[in-house]
Parts: sequence; structure tokens; C-alpha cells
Amino acid sequence: MAITMFMQVCRAARTLWVVLMLQIVGCSQVSTYPLQQQRLAQANLQYKSLIADIEQGPDPARLATLRKHYISTSFYQPHTMTERVLSTAMFDAIKQQQWQDCLLQSDKILKTNYISLNGHYGAMLCHLESQQQTQGEYHQEVLDSLMAAIWQSGDGKSTASAFQATSTTELYTFIQMHGFDIQAQALLWQDDTPYDVMTIVNPRDGTEFVWYFDISAQMLRSKSTAGL
Repeated sequence: MAITMFMQVCRAARTLWVVLMLQIVGCSQVSTYPLQQQRLAQANLQYKSLIADIEQGPDPARLATLRKHYISTSFYQPHTMTERVLSTAMFDAIKQQQWQDCLLQSDKILKTNYISLNGHYGAMLCHLESQQQTQGEYHQEVLDSLMAAIWQSGDGKSTASAFQATSTTELYTFIQMHGFDIQAQALLWQDDTPYDVMTIVNPRDGTEFVWYFDISAQMLRSKSTAGL
């Protein structure tokens, strides 16, 4: 009898411990989640404010700031296929010289990712082809400033001076806009930092070289998303 009573007491104690732990975890999630949402909301407002300023005049410094700030917003979803799918549709429209469809696709890209190299390239080209010179020149200036901002982050020659990449799509577009071909891609971890090591070929002379891209922002967003 004494043993049976002891086992019942132990079971009751374990049950109480589980209930308490669930309450603690629940309270932690309730208290943390609104704070995360508040930070995202504030980041989104600042992001939209920066875009409004840039639309008045594409200042390179503001675009560099926008690029850094974008990764803290809820718009930043580097692991979704949205931009890649829309970019494919946009380039298909360009091949068919469907300029209005191209502008529709580029607008969809830029609504959620105003630092998209593909989005501004498509908007530039298709506005110019539509005889909308002012809009085309605007997007060309934004595109040039975004490319320059990536160069300001490093020179890509080593992990110590790696380019900062916000997504795989951006990384590939950055390389291709230099007229280079991608030969191979490898993931490297060094000092707890992830890098994409890109083997690149210059088709003009056949030269092969390597560029390093710091992809920490993508990994951090994966962890923060998983924690929500």
C-alpha cells in the first residue's frame, strides 16, 4: 500500500511539473510574440518611408540604407520562390516584347522587394521600350545604386571581404549583370559565418575566378522565422 501511494504521489508531482512548464513556455511566447510583431511593424514603416524618399530622387546613400534595412522587415522572405517565379514571367514577357506585361511583373516584384535587381532591371528596360524615358531612367539609376551598394559591402575576393547577399536570386543576378557565367556554387562555414563560394567564368576571355558572398542574413531570417 505504501509503495502504491508513493507512486501516485510521484505521478501527481510529474503532472504538476509538466503543467507548470507549459504555463511558463506559454507565457514566454505570449510576451515575446507581440514584441517581435511590433518590431516588424516599425521596420516595415521605416522601409516604406525610405522608399517614399527614394521615389522623390534615387539617392545612392538612401538606397544603401534601404538595402541594409530591408532584411529586418516582414517583406524579407529570402527562401520563398516568389521573386524567382515573377522574374521568370517578366523575362518571358521581355522575350516576347510584351512591355506592359513586363511592367506588371516588375511592379509585383518591387511591391515586396524594392531592392530587387531583377525588378528594377525589368522596370528600366520595359519603361524605355514603352517610350517612358523618365521612369526608365529612374529605375536605371536605382539599379546602378543597388549594384554599387553591393560593391561597397566588399570585393568578394575572400571571406574577409565577401559581398553581402540578401538572397540567392540577388547573388545570381549580381554576377550575371556583370556578364559573367556561374560555373559552380559551394557552401562554406568559417568562424560560424556561412558563405556561398561562387566559381565564375568571364566568357569574354575564359578567365575563371572565385567570389565569396556572405549569406548570414538569409540564415538569420530562417532562424527567426522558425522561432515565431
